[in-house]
Amino acid sequence: MLGNLHNVDIRLLQIFITIVQCHGFSAAQAQLNMSQSAISTCMSTLETRLGFRLCERGKKGFRLTEEGEQVLYYTQQLFAKLDAFVLQVHNLSGQLRGELMIGLLDSTLTLPEAKIVEAIRRFYHRNHTVSLQVFIKSPTELEQAIISGELHAAISYSGHRLESLEYLDLFSERISIYCGKHHPLYLSTRVTTEDLLRFNWVKRGYLMPSDLVPITPPFITATAHQMEAVAFLVLAGSHIGYLPQHYAQQWVDKQEMYLLNSDELSYVVTHCLILHRNRPHNEALDAFVSDILMEHELLCQ
Repeated sequence: MLGNLHNVDIRLLQIFITIVQCHGFSAAQAQLNMSQSAISTCMSTLETRLGFRLCERGKKGFRLTEEGEQVLYYTQQLFAKLDAFVLQVHNLSGQLRGELMIGLLDSTLTLPEAKIVEAIRRFYHRNHTVSLQVFIKSPTELEQAIISGELHAAISYSGHRLESLEYLDLFSERISIYCGKHHPLYLSTRVTTEDLLRFNWVKRGYLMPSDLVPITPPFITATAHQMEAVAFLVLAGSHIGYLPQHYAQQWVDKQEMYLLNSDELSYVVTHCLILHRNRPHNEALDAFVSDILMEHELLCQ
């Protein structure tokens, strides 16, 4: 049984957390930079030190035992308190320290209303040694990463707002339908909904709210998980797809894309700063939130 907690136990618990986040040993290999056999050995060592089995692994897949679920909860609490201790000690110096993990959507860089670049610049004018990590994910992935604690905050739009998260509206963007110059509808002046429904579409790889998207095409023959992937298929002329107007404009200007039925079938999404509603903030996160809100004129200087 586990007696005093040693550095090796902390490391084994970190490995355990990563395995759970990756949903199994195989998927955790790249994250941990360890072989599957080494991971298995670490888990066996941890289970021996604890005196009970943490998970079932084998042909039926990865699953936590009842004890494993409890250890996961206690471990998350332990690491949260360790992080809080380190940050509190660092904050005594008056300098922001620690790690800040922020999530963004792809293709927001060309949106004039998004002042994310300016907010990052403002943040780096502060006195800090914060290690900033920025991740590009889908809206659903960003929300789940905040809930799991992998991210401190994200800027994204959301189809269905979750009770455990806080959403602060920042800016909006218009999403419209495009085809490429090799598509039969290219430069068509009168395009009806019926015309659009006759062709192949590319859809987003994440769930969009049905009451937001104005059209549900019957011929969805491709799925794209990033906005750039949608653009690839539209430019190929093989598919019609929705793209943000500000993002697609670069290809419209070069006559490589064409905007179809912009008024009737476009829709608008609101991007929000998303935070966990109940998880306490460190000082670096509070500073970053302040800079985001200030640049979007939601906070007085």
